[in-house]
Amino acid sequence: MENNMLDFRIHTFLAVCEQMSITKAASVLNLTQPAVTQHMQALQQQLGTSLFTMVGRRLQLTEEGKKLRRFAQSIQVDIGRFVEEDLVPPKERPIRFGATLTIGEFTLPGILDSIMGIHPEKSLSMVVDNTENLLKMLDSGSIDFAFIEGAFDKSLYGYELFSHERFVPICSKACLARHANPSLEELCGERLLVREKGSGTRAVFEQILAERGLTVEAFSHIDEIGNLNVIKHLVRQDRGISFLYEAAASDMLLAHEVFELPIEGWHVQREFNFVHPLHSRFTVQSLDFFTECVAIHSSWRRNSTNSS
Repeated sequence: MENNMLDFRIHTFLAVCEQMSITKAASVLNLTQPAVTQHMQALQQQLGTSLFTMVGRRLQLTEEGKKLRRFAQSIQVDIGRFVEEDLVPPKERPIRFGATLTIGEFTLPGILDSIMGIHPEKSLSMVVDNTENLLKMLDSGSIDFAFIEGAFDKSLYGYELFSHERFVPICSKACLARHANPSLEELCGERLLVREKGSGTRAVFEQILAERGLTVEAFSHIDEIGNLNVIKHLVRQDRGISFLYEAAASDMLLAHEVFELPIEGWHVQREFNFVHPLHSRFTVQSLDFFTECVAIHSSWRRNSTNSS
């Protein structure tokens, strides 16, 4: 729900931040360009600091501008939620959240099933998307929190560790026979099946490669596949190798349909994090949901360890 309860200059400031252009912001706001410029000058004069700077011909936020943007976005989102929850007639508001593909498809389904059983009155609204898009949704208030795999700027968000997960190379039985104990460089001759840019899985893999002085382009052939089940199917058919979180590949690994490649020196774990806006008055409700998810997930892991 859009609201206009913030000072009009803050609305103008956020529009300029979104567009990174005075002209485009003026068009979005149905204002003249001089009016937008005047709003920004007045705001900067009131705060006694510069919010923008020009780098070449491009408008960029100063450090003070970045701080104000994060705080103003948080206030704007909170106002929208306050109007929805406290000023309109009582109504059960859905818990709106996002998850990256691995977490959304392979980690959360059972957890959500348990939560629905415990709290049948709750309404859930989950979107599954890549890390980049989820952070944009979080900034705009479209979702209240997100479960994210891989890296993000931890200075911009509140976050809690959900779990540590193994990141593993997978291949077919035939490929395993070709590479008994390979180095990562040796595998560059194989076809690589990889997620699209912007995904957490892709970002983690690129970071691992960079630490070893490599890039994705080092592989002889690259295919970008946006669906993890398709990637696993193609790996099983010996159409290429891939690098995924163990949680995403565990079904086929346990069934011996795909296999973990024993790469020399490969011991990779990464964080799954629960990410939420900074400075939000609604953080407590989000953390209550997170705490319940962690309790269910931890119980499963203990039971799995005890039964194995």
